[in-house]
Amino acid sequence: MRFFAMRPTLLLIWIARLSLVLSLPFPFHKRSLNKSDLLNRRSRRSDGVIDCIYMASEEGTFTYKSDGSLNVCGVYFIAPPESLVELEFTHFNINCQTGLSVVVDGWEMNHQYFPSPQDHPTALDERLHNLCGQRPTKSYVSSQNVALIQHLIGMPGEGFTVRARFLKNPQPCNIVSMFKKGLYTVKNYGLRRNCSVSIIYPERIQLLSVDVGVSGYNKREEAEYGLRSKCHNFHGTDDHVEVAGGNGFEVGDLNVRARYCGMASNVGESEVIIGCQHSVVRLVSSGQYFNSVTFLYSNLSEDEIGREDPNKCIV
Repeated sequence: MRFFAMRPTLLLIWIARLSLVLSLPFPFHKRSLNKSDLLNRRSRRSDGVIDCIYMASEEGTFTYKSDGSLNVCGVYFIAPPESLVELEFTHFNINCQTGLSVVVDGWEMNHQYFPSPQDHPTALDERLHNLCGQRPTKSYVSSQNVALIQHLIGMPGEGFTVRARFLKNPQPCNIVSMFKKGLYTVKNYGLRRNCSVSIIYPERIQLLSVDVGVSGYNKREEAEYGLRSKCHNFHGTDDHVEVAGGNGFEVGDLNVRARYCGMASNVGESEVIIGCQHSVVRLVSSGQYFNSVTFLYSNLSEDEIGREDPNKCIV
């Protein structure tokens, strides 16, 4: 999966002028990020300029100036779960011959995307906005509570200033949690879509209330009360909630530990231990039901993580 959709002529210019070796899918030095460490990348220099990798969890103005190093950098924005991220460039100085910036609707990390392409309503190419040259006059609004500006700026002193605002999202679906523990309810609002809550830590997931594949537009299916793991019903739908873990963002790289549908509250037997870098609660919805899941999540101790089989994190 490629990160920069660069024109062939621009790619050749990069190779010729910078004499880079194409050891990666793109001609840049790409850093491998640890997901949990990313949430702590918040330092600024004494002049207020942010570092190459920066996590922004508040509204405000952020400035980056290149030191000329050929590393792919990123400003990762994370808003509260019920918010969207709006980005507007107030200053932009990136020469198209020596640099490029990409606004991502979501997050990219280690060549994987959140939300996963399978669960996002927009095609991946349309979620990537390549920028260089003149300052963009439009603002960019994310589809969920995270967004990213990923960039490589080869000319020292060039860079950008961006203003971030958090907008109210009336129907939040995909979210990334910045906390190790909490309580959250994910809903489909009666729509045909898949919604994931991504927690970038090893976690204990406890389902508290499940109403999936039961509450329809006109009535509840009485035969579906109680939890079950086989969710393909007589309507031909497969609405379910799954608890999964893995080391990547994308659905195909997650190991599903539990799957449920039906209706139940105070679900005592549903605790799932996930000792992976990434814990996910994913709600899959056909659009025929008003699905809702409430769950509690809390971080694992080092001993609990150590007892987990690392092979469970690899599909």
